[in-house]
Amino acid sequence: MRTRLHFFWVAAIACAMVLGGVAGAQMVPCISGGMVGGVMLGIGGGTKSAPFSAVVKSSFEQRLADGNAIHTVTRSHQARDSAGRTMTEMPQGCVRGEDGQMHERLSVNVNDPVTRTSMNWQMGDDMQPKVAHVYHQPEIPARPVTPRPQPSAEQLAQQQKMVQAARAQQALQQKENQIEDLGTRDFNGVLAHGTRTTRTIPAGEEGNDQPLVVINENWRAREMGLTVMTISDDPRRGRTVTEYEELTLGEPDPAVFAPPAGYTVQEQPQTGILGGGVLSGGSY
Repeated sequence: MRTRLHFFWVAAIACAMVLGGVAGAQMVPCISGGMVGGVMLGIGGGTKSAPFSAVVKSSFEQRLADGNAIHTVTRSHQARDSAGRTMTEMPQGCVRGEDGQMHERLSVNVNDPVTRTSMNWQMGDDMQPKVAHVYHQPEIPARPVTPRPQPSAEQLAQQQKMVQAARAQQALQQKENQIEDLGTRDFNGVLAHGTRTTRTIPAGEEGNDQPLVVINENWRAREMGLTVMTISDDPRRGRTVTEYEELTLGEPDPAVFAPPAGYTVQEQPQTGILGGGVLSGGSY
Protein backbone atom coordinates (compact mmCIF):
# COMPACT_ATOMS: atom_id res chain seq x y z
CA MET A 1 0.00 0.00 0.00
CA ARG A 2 1.30 3.39 -0.89
CA THR A 3 1.56 5.82 1.95
CA ARG A 4 1.44 9.54 1.19
CA LEU A 5 3.50 11.69 3.50
CA HIS A 6 4.33 15.35 3.67
CA PHE A 7 7.62 16.34 5.22
CA PHE A 8 10.65 18.52 4.74
CA TRP A 9 13.96 18.13 2.92
CA VAL A 10 16.61 20.75 2.23
CA ALA A 11 19.75 21.32 0.25
CA ALA A 12 21.72 24.25 -0.86
CA ILE A 13 20.09 26.59 -3.42
CA ALA A 14 21.30 29.97 -4.60
CA CYS A 15 18.67 32.26 -6.14
CA ALA A 16 18.78 36.02 -6.47
CA MET A 17 16.39 38.67 -7.74
CA VAL A 18 15.81 42.03 -6.14
CA LEU A 19 12.12 42.82 -5.83
CA GLY A 20 10.92 46.35 -5.18
CA GLY A 21 9.90 47.02 -1.61
CA VAL A 22 9.41 44.75 1.40
CA ALA A 23 5.68 45.21 1.41
CA GLY A 24 5.46 44.40 -2.27
CA ALA A 25 7.79 41.37 -2.26
CA GLN A 26 6.18 38.30 -3.83
CA MET A 27 6.90 34.60 -4.01
CA VAL A 28 8.00 33.93 -7.57
CA PRO A 29 8.32 30.44 -9.08
CA CYS A 30 10.84 31.26 -11.79
CA ILE A 31 13.75 33.69 -11.91
CA SER A 32 15.46 34.90 -15.08
CA GLY A 33 19.04 36.05 -15.41
CA GLY A 34 20.79 32.74 -14.81
CA MET A 35 19.36 31.74 -11.45
CA VAL A 36 20.96 28.49 -10.43
CA GLY A 37 19.22 26.05 -8.13
CA GLY A 38 20.86 23.35 -6.09
CA VAL A 39 18.53 20.53 -5.13
CA MET A 40 20.80 17.67 -4.16
CA LEU A 41 19.38 14.20 -4.45
CA GLY A 42 20.06 13.30 -0.82
CA ILE A 43 18.88 9.72 -1.24
CA GLY A 44 22.09 7.75 -0.99
CA GLY A 45 23.09 5.36 1.75
CA GLY A 46 19.67 3.77 2.20
CA THR A 47 18.33 0.32 1.41
CA LYS A 48 17.22 -0.48 -2.11
CA SER A 49 13.87 -1.60 -0.67
CA ALA A 50 12.72 1.97 0.00
CA PRO A 51 11.41 3.21 -3.36
CA PHE A 52 9.60 6.55 -3.53
CA SER A 53 8.66 9.52 -5.70
CA ALA A 54 8.47 13.12 -4.55
CA VAL A 55 7.80 16.73 -5.44
CA VAL A 56 10.52 18.94 -3.96
CA LYS A 57 9.87 22.59 -3.10
CA SER A 58 12.88 24.83 -2.44
CA SER A 59 12.38 28.27 -0.89
CA PHE A 60 14.92 31.06 -0.56
CA GLU A 61 14.54 34.23 1.50
CA GLN A 62 16.90 37.14 2.08
CA ARG A 63 16.44 40.57 3.66
CA LEU A 64 18.63 43.30 2.25
CA ALA A 65 20.09 46.26 4.14
CA ASP A 66 18.18 48.78 2.00
CA GLY A 67 14.83 47.27 3.00
CA ASN A 68 14.34 45.09 -0.05
CA ALA A 69 13.52 41.42 0.27
CA ILE A 70 14.22 38.48 -2.04
CA HIS A 71 11.78 35.56 -2.09
CA THR A 72 12.09 32.70 -4.59
CA VAL A 73 10.52 29.27 -4.95
CA THR A 74 11.43 26.35 -7.23
CA ARG A 75 9.86 22.92 -7.59
CA SER A 76 11.38 19.74 -8.95
CA HIS A 77 10.98 15.96 -8.74
CA GLN A 78 12.93 13.03 -7.34
CA ALA A 79 12.41 9.27 -7.49
CA ARG A 80 14.09 5.99 -6.56
CA ASP A 81 13.03 2.44 -7.38
CA SER A 82 13.73 -0.79 -5.52
CA ALA A 83 16.71 -1.56 -7.77
CA GLY A 84 18.45 1.62 -6.61
CA ARG A 85 17.85 3.59 -9.81
CA THR A 86 17.44 7.30 -9.05
CA MET A 87 16.11 10.37 -10.87
CA THR A 88 16.62 13.97 -9.84
CA GLU A 89 15.75 17.30 -11.43
CA MET A 90 18.02 20.32 -10.92
CA PRO A 91 16.65 23.85 -11.56
CA GLN A 92 18.90 25.71 -14.00
CA GLY A 93 17.30 29.15 -14.13
CA CYS A 94 14.69 30.38 -16.58
CA VAL A 95 14.44 30.97 -20.33
CA ARG A 96 11.85 32.65 -22.53
CA GLY A 97 9.84 30.14 -24.50
CA GLU A 98 8.26 30.29 -27.94
CA ASP A 99 5.08 31.58 -26.28
CA GLY A 100 6.98 34.63 -25.00
CA GLN A 101 6.66 33.54 -21.36
CA MET A 102 9.43 32.66 -18.91
CA HIS A 103 9.78 28.92 -18.30
CA GLU A 104 11.86 27.09 -15.73
CA ARG A 105 14.81 25.19 -17.19
CA LEU A 106 15.64 21.83 -15.61
CA SER A 107 18.53 19.41 -15.86
CA VAL A 108 17.40 15.82 -15.30
CA ASN A 109 19.83 13.09 -14.26
CA VAL A 110 19.12 9.34 -13.98
CA ASN A 111 21.65 6.99 -12.36
CA ASP A 112 21.36 3.22 -12.76
CA PRO A 113 23.73 1.16 -10.55
CA VAL A 114 22.71 -2.09 -12.25
CA THR A 115 23.70 -1.06 -15.79
CA ARG A 116 26.41 1.29 -14.44
CA THR A 117 25.11 4.15 -16.55
CA SER A 118 23.92 7.70 -16.04
CA MET A 119 21.62 9.66 -18.36
CA ASN A 120 21.17 13.42 -18.55
CA TRP A 121 18.86 15.70 -20.52
CA GLN A 122 17.60 19.30 -20.40
CA MET A 123 13.97 20.41 -20.22
CA GLY A 124 12.24 23.76 -20.58
CA ASP A 125 14.58 25.38 -23.14
CA ASP A 126 13.15 25.41 -26.67
CA MET A 127 16.51 26.56 -28.05
CA GLN A 128 18.35 23.43 -26.86
CA PRO A 129 18.30 20.17 -28.87
CA LYS A 130 16.14 17.41 -27.42
CA VAL A 131 18.95 14.96 -26.72
CA ALA A 132 19.50 12.63 -23.76
CA HIS A 133 23.14 11.69 -23.22
CA VAL A 134 24.04 8.28 -21.78
CA TYR A 135 27.37 7.86 -19.98
CA HIS A 136 28.86 4.47 -19.09
CA GLN A 137 30.99 4.03 -16.01
CA PRO A 138 34.29 2.45 -17.06
CA GLU A 139 35.37 -0.82 -15.56
CA ILE A 140 38.22 -0.29 -13.13
CA PRO A 141 40.85 -2.99 -13.55
CA ALA A 142 42.26 -4.57 -10.44
CA ARG A 143 45.63 -3.18 -9.52
CA PRO A 144 48.42 -5.57 -8.53
CA VAL A 145 49.42 -5.35 -4.91
CA THR A 146 52.94 -4.06 -4.57
CA PRO A 147 54.87 -3.48 -1.34
CA ARG A 148 55.04 0.15 -0.32
CA PRO A 149 58.55 1.57 0.00
CA GLN A 150 59.64 2.79 3.40
CA PRO A 151 59.52 6.61 3.63
CA SER A 152 62.76 8.49 4.07
CA ALA A 153 63.51 10.65 7.10
CA GLU A 154 62.70 13.74 5.04
CA GLN A 155 59.35 12.28 3.99
CA LEU A 156 58.51 11.36 7.58
CA ALA A 157 59.28 14.91 8.69
CA GLN A 158 57.05 16.31 5.93
CA GLN A 159 54.22 13.96 6.92
CA GLN A 160 54.54 15.08 10.54
CA LYS A 161 54.24 18.72 9.46
CA MET A 162 51.12 17.89 7.47
CA VAL A 163 49.58 16.12 10.47
CA GLN A 164 50.31 19.09 12.72
CA ALA A 165 48.79 21.50 10.20
CA ALA A 166 45.68 19.33 9.90
CA ARG A 167 45.30 19.23 13.68
CA ALA A 168 45.66 23.01 13.89
CA GLN A 169 43.00 23.45 11.22
CA GLN A 170 40.71 21.01 13.02
CA ALA A 171 41.19 22.87 16.29
CA LEU A 172 40.28 26.14 14.55
CA GLN A 173 37.13 24.59 13.07
CA GLN A 174 36.11 23.19 16.45
CA LYS A 175 36.57 26.64 17.95
CA GLU A 176 34.34 28.23 15.30
CA ASN A 177 31.79 25.38 15.09
CA GLN A 178 29.40 24.20 17.75
CA ILE A 179 27.62 20.94 16.95
CA GLU A 180 24.40 20.00 18.75
CA ASP A 181 22.74 16.60 18.73
CA LEU A 182 19.03 17.30 18.29
CA GLY A 183 17.97 13.73 18.95
CA THR A 184 15.21 11.92 17.08
CA ARG A 185 12.11 13.53 15.66
CA ASP A 186 9.02 12.17 13.95
CA PHE A 187 8.26 13.59 10.51
CA ASN A 188 4.76 12.32 9.79
CA GLY A 189 5.66 8.76 10.68
CA VAL A 190 9.28 8.87 9.52
CA LEU A 191 11.89 8.97 12.29
CA ALA A 192 14.91 11.16 11.61
CA HIS A 193 18.00 12.11 13.60
CA GLY A 194 18.97 15.77 13.65
CA THR A 195 22.12 17.80 14.14
CA ARG A 196 22.64 21.55 14.20
CA THR A 197 26.00 23.15 13.41
CA THR A 198 26.51 26.76 14.49
CA ARG A 199 29.59 28.42 13.06
CA THR A 200 30.73 31.76 14.45
CA ILE A 201 33.04 33.62 12.07
CA PRO A 202 35.18 36.00 14.15
CA ALA A 203 35.19 39.69 13.30
CA GLY A 204 37.76 40.49 10.63
CA GLU A 205 38.20 36.91 9.36
CA GLU A 206 36.26 37.62 6.17
CA GLY A 207 36.35 41.40 6.27
CA ASN A 208 33.33 41.47 8.59
CA ASP A 209 33.10 44.21 11.25
CA GLN A 210 31.13 42.00 13.64
CA PRO A 211 31.05 38.22 14.21
CA LEU A 212 28.87 36.29 11.75
CA VAL A 213 26.74 33.35 12.89
CA VAL A 214 25.90 30.66 10.30
CA ILE A 215 23.44 27.91 11.26
CA ASN A 216 22.95 24.64 9.38
CA GLU A 217 20.43 22.03 10.51
CA ASN A 218 20.15 18.52 9.11
CA TRP A 219 17.58 15.79 9.76
CA ARG A 220 18.23 12.38 8.22
CA ALA A 221 16.09 9.25 8.18
CA ARG A 222 18.83 6.64 7.94
CA GLU A 223 16.56 3.65 7.40
CA MET A 224 15.10 5.24 4.27
CA GLY A 225 18.34 6.88 3.21
CA LEU A 226 16.62 10.28 3.02
CA THR A 227 17.52 13.70 4.34
CA VAL A 228 14.07 14.83 5.43
CA MET A 229 14.92 18.35 6.57
CA THR A 230 17.84 20.75 6.33
CA ILE A 231 17.97 24.46 7.11
CA SER A 232 20.73 26.76 5.91
CA ASP A 233 20.66 30.20 7.55
CA ASP A 234 23.58 32.41 6.54
CA PRO A 235 23.47 36.22 6.99
CA ARG A 236 25.67 36.57 3.88
CA ARG A 237 23.47 34.43 1.63
CA GLY A 238 20.02 34.29 3.20
CA ARG A 239 17.89 31.41 4.41
CA THR A 240 17.22 28.30 2.31
CA VAL A 241 14.57 25.66 2.98
CA THR A 242 13.63 22.80 0.68
CA GLU A 243 10.76 20.45 1.47
CA TYR A 244 9.14 17.37 0.09
CA GLU A 245 5.76 18.85 -0.73
CA GLU A 246 4.61 15.37 -1.69
CA LEU A 247 6.24 12.04 -0.94
CA THR A 248 4.72 8.78 -2.14
CA LEU A 249 6.26 5.54 -0.85
CA GLY A 250 6.28 2.69 -3.33
CA GLU A 251 7.56 1.97 -6.81
CA PRO A 252 7.57 5.11 -8.98
CA ASP A 253 6.25 5.17 -12.53
CA PRO A 254 9.05 3.68 -14.70
CA ALA A 255 8.47 6.52 -17.18
CA VAL A 256 10.19 9.00 -14.85
CA PHE A 257 13.53 7.29 -15.58
CA ALA A 258 13.27 7.88 -19.34
CA PRO A 259 13.45 11.13 -21.33
CA PRO A 260 10.18 12.60 -22.64
CA ALA A 261 8.75 11.70 -26.03
CA GLY A 262 10.61 13.29 -28.91
CA TYR A 263 14.07 13.06 -27.33
CA THR A 264 16.95 11.33 -29.10
CA VAL A 265 19.20 9.14 -26.94
CA GLN A 266 22.92 9.31 -27.66
CA GLU A 267 25.64 7.17 -26.12
CA GLN A 268 28.77 8.99 -24.98
CA PRO A 269 32.35 7.68 -24.73
CA GLN A 270 33.50 6.66 -21.28
CA THR A 271 35.61 9.82 -21.19
CA GLY A 272 32.39 11.83 -21.13
CA ILE A 273 33.23 13.76 -24.33
CA LEU A 274 30.10 14.67 -26.27
CA GLY A 275 29.54 12.68 -29.40
CA GLY A 276 29.07 9.06 -30.24
CA GLY A 277 26.41 7.13 -32.05
CA VAL A 278 22.69 7.09 -31.58
CA LEU A 279 21.25 4.10 -29.77
CA SER A 280 19.18 1.73 -31.85
CA GLY A 281 15.63 2.91 -31.61
CA GLY A 282 17.16 6.12 -30.30
CA SER A 283 14.05 8.31 -30.25
CA TYR A 284 11.64 8.18 -27.32
